[in-house]
Amino acid sequence: MADVPLLERLARLPPTPAAAAVALLEHLPAPEKDPVIGPLFGQDDEGNATVNALVPAVLQHLQSKADLTCYQALLEGLTGVWNAAVRAAVVARLRASGLPPDDLLLRLQSLSPTLGFASEKPGWARDWLADPFTQDALLVQQCLVRVLFALRGMAEARAAELSTQKGR
Repeated sequence: MADVPLLERLARLPPTPAAAAVALLEHLPAPEKDPVIGPLFGQDDEGNATVNALVPAVLQHLQSKADLTCYQALLEGLTGVWNAAVRAAVVARLRASGLPPDDLLLRLQSLSPTLGFASEKPGWARDWLADPFTQDALLVQQCLVRVLFALRGMAEARAAELSTQKGR
């Protein structure tokens, strides 16, 4: 049997509530030692526990939607990273062609509503255009934290399933 692509394999797993990824933190004795989410935790110079500033917002998001699954959170995170990458590539090409900023915004809005310009609050696109790196770098970081927690939650569910299976 050929390898099944990762996203397809993950989609076949039983739905894992995103809140389970949050609850996982309560059960891990040392989250900073976890190979997936560990880099988001650490210690300061005085030995006090620290956490990446994006973690609380991501955990709150994962808990706030009762019907959100880890797989959906994973797709949300990957979609956010993808949109930022496409925006950066399109803007670089349009700017290189000499398109003025106002025309650039109009062109971006008409090219793809999934790039986020058509659905966002008024003024967001202009703010983004003023400093796209900062705007999208923060989005990408937040999305990657979401992806890591979603994957870790799904992995925990898969580990529970594997550890309770009888040998074949």
